[in-house]
Amino acid sequence: MSTTTTATAQVFDNGVIKQASELKTGDKVFLAPTDRNKDVILDALRPFLSESNLVLEVASGSGQHVYHFSNAYPEVTFQPTEYDTSLFSSIHAYTADLPANNRVRAPLELDATKTEHWHAVSKAAIGSTGYDLVITTNVFHITPWTVATGIVRGSGQVLRSGGHFVLYGAFKRNGKFSTESNAQFDQTLRGRDPSWGVRDIEEIQKVAETEAQMRLVEIRDMPSNNYLLVFKKISLEE
Repeated sequence: MSTTTTATAQVFDNGVIKQASELKTGDKVFLAPTDRNKDVILDALRPFLSESNLVLEVASGSGQHVYHFSNAYPEVTFQPTEYDTSLFSSIHAYTADLPANNRVRAPLELDATKTEHWHAVSKAAIGSTGYDLVITTNVFHITPWTVATGIVRGSGQVLRSGGHFVLYGAFKRNGKFSTESNAQFDQTLRGRDPSWGVRDIEEIQKVAETEAQMRLVEIRDMPSNNYLLVFKKISLEE
């Protein structure tokens, strides 16, 4: 018999830090904001998922997203990862509910600043020339810049030539916030941790182009003042 518990957690919802109930049933952690944006993100990812065989998710969190994506694309192999290994049980619990033929691998620990973790992620792409797609959602503003750049560099290393790196979340463009609420969001983030904050797209682009062999090919407006950034891994000849 599973037990349902609730705990108070601070979550980021539509650019606002809120007190929210983190619902836990058995090993499953359920976050309402994650559930609300799953369809919007999935719809944006469809063109990339439909052309992918092997997908890496950086910072899988509770596992709600990878479960939802795999449910829509059972033929795609997903490799979840997470810095907080205490969430592995939640990821396992969600993916255990998928049909037996779905292809979600066991989560890997990933500290984006550690080279050895990226080596393990790369080795997991056995039998391929690299991942077709790397995705990460709502991560860059709640991590130090060293982690964000680590994700960009590492993704460039593990992607195959022509593969895509897709980011979803709140970002600035040309150093400017898209709305006043995002500026206030940034202040709140930095008040919680000075190393956090809404990142500038052009700064991410610079790291991608100079250190990860990736080119920014699309900036898409998304609901709730978010953006979808799409980078493509280029070959040395390009």
